[in-house]
Amino acid sequence: MNRLLRAGIFAAIAISASLFILFGIDAIASLPVRSALRRIDPSVTIGDIAIAPGVLMLEDIRFPEKGLFLRRAVIYLSGSPFNPRVDSVLVHTGSWKFEQSSGTYENPSSEMNIPPGRFDNFEIISDPDTVIISGAFSGVSSGDSLKLLAESSWGMGTGKVFIGSQRDSIHISWFRCSRLPAGLIIIPEMLQGFAFEGRVSASRSDHISAEGVITEVDGESAEVYFELDDSSGSPEISLSTDLSNVRDVLVVRATTLLGDVYIDFDPTGYFTLEFTDFDTVGVSVDAMLESVSIYSPGLADDTVNTAAALRFDGTVCVNSWDVSIDSGTVVFGSVPVSFDLSGRFNGYTRFMLQLWNESLSGEDITSSIPSELLGSLEGLELGGEASFDILVVLDWEVPDESDFQAMVDVSGLSVQASPISIGQLRNSGSCLMRDSWGNRRRIYLDTLENPGLVLFDSLHPSFEGLLKCAEDATFRFHDGFCEYYIRNSIRANMQSGEFTRGGSTITMQLARNLFLGREKTFARKIQEVFLTWRLEVYLSKNRILEIYANIVELGPNVFGFQEAARYYFSRDFRELSTRQVAYLVSILPGPSLYHRFFRNNSVPGYWENYLDRLINISENRGWIDPDSATRALADLIVFSHMAEVFCEL
Repeated sequence: MNRLLRAGIFAAIAISASLFILFGIDAIASLPVRSALRRIDPSVTIGDIAIAPGVLMLEDIRFPEKGLFLRRAVIYLSGSPFNPRVDSVLVHTGSWKFEQSSGTYENPSSEMNIPPGRFDNFEIISDPDTVIISGAFSGVSSGDSLKLLAESSWGMGTGKVFIGSQRDSIHISWFRCSRLPAGLIIIPEMLQGFAFEGRVSASRSDHISAEGVITEVDGESAEVYFELDDSSGSPEISLSTDLSNVRDVLVVRATTLLGDVYIDFDPTGYFTLEFTDFDTVGVSVDAMLESVSIYSPGLADDTVNTAAALRFDGTVCVNSWDVSIDSGTVVFGSVPVSFDLSGRFNGYTRFMLQLWNESLSGEDITSSIPSELLGSLEGLELGGEASFDILVVLDWEVPDESDFQAMVDVSGLSVQASPISIGQLRNSGSCLMRDSWGNRRRIYLDTLENPGLVLFDSLHPSFEGLLKCAEDATFRFHDGFCEYYIRNSIRANMQSGEFTRGGSTITMQLARNLFLGREKTFARKIQEVFLTWRLEVYLSKNRILEIYANIVELGPNVFGFQEAARYYFSRDFRELSTRQVAYLVSILPGPSLYHRFFRNNSVPGYWENYLDRLINISENRGWIDPDSATRALADLIVFSHMAEVFCEL
């Protein structure tokens, strides 16, 4: 019965405009009649009022502002005089003018006639948002119907109520509303707040169906087609649209989601949403994003222009925001990437994403990367094929459960052309280095051009072990990238809630120092990945360490460990103690930050403890000899007073 009443609600809301007298029924029994009706229309007039036990009769009731005239309304009451109950209302004809040009009601005989009808066992609930009228309505013949126009704070509509042989049947031929009033039709929360326009029908079989268009979303114009059907027992709702019809909505939503990012695009294709119940939504997307323009300081130095496509089917549980997508595809340029996605984004937040492509063309890779992301690598041409399978798990509640796994095969990939030559670095080459103090210097990487270059065989015997302990323990075994470090950096960053730790290897650091600037952008990371791969292909591990040891920033206009040894300790690098080497290694992540130790001519106790840990771990792993470790642990850092002389030189 409750659902039948809901079906009648739509009809009742519609006819409420033509039967405004009914809004005040509860008040009529206990207040002066005229005062009650003035709440509906301050200009109301009543020809006659008659009151008898159980009956209240009103004649010639005019509502000028509503354009409504009722010849007679008889209200049948029961219960005590102090607590009456309305049993039924009989309306004896009337007329109604739909559109008014003024606030006066002049010629009721020329208006649309309202046929007589009786309301039995009806109930009225009225507030600024909701009008609910339920009960039975009957007319004088089976063909009678009422033409409707309803308007309230939530919207408006027109249609018909059929009576007699089509009793309990309604059809609203057009409606528009900014939201649905409470208690009428319960719709998923995520659809509330939209502007709807369409048609609704209901029948005595307790069935409501609606179809139409969502014309507005969050103040942005849209054109999303919807269908609603509750014959199964709960509303089944589907939405679909051509994405070009919701471009403004998508751009605004993307901007809100991405934060301080400029983004613009022209979407084509479609999406559909299927609400199978109030909590589960089926999602299907087949979209092309043409002419995508993105600017973000974290992406690149310039606006990135590209194109993309996205296809997937999945489900979303609205309350928990559980998301599941199997075998979706995203295309960047002409590079397709398959993906699976699952996660929960409300409460216990966990996210899993798998990306793969089993046969990725090198030509497609270079043709699909926007020039703004290639930077100094613009003009790069790849050939052959590669493949990858990457799994990322992010767990905000238990960061240690986060994971990163990567299987990347680039053995079939080849470089057809590159604006940056790596091969010359095997025996020579040079790089322009910049430090945090604004100094610049070109460093040559062979002994003919740079007699001060420290060759690998002349590096301090404790250097490699301490460097691996601090920066890259698996340096001798990886191909430039370390899955273990990336996984640990993800966990550490999630634990702290911000980016505090990177996953760079020694080779990745060298790629940045040799070829890239200091900006922290996604574009630089793409370039760094390519250059790291090429360094590992062309150079031996010994040559990588040799170059690294001679160029890294370690102080103001101090590049390489040989210069740092003289700057801080007035010695050649090979003559340093193991503890002094440990100190130089320890300041690699931030020479400008840790330079304060030297300025203050004192290393704090907590940093001395850190040096002890580096030395102990390196000894335990067999990377430095026990005697050197023993002497280093008994030592303390004492700086030289020759720094000013060094700077003058």
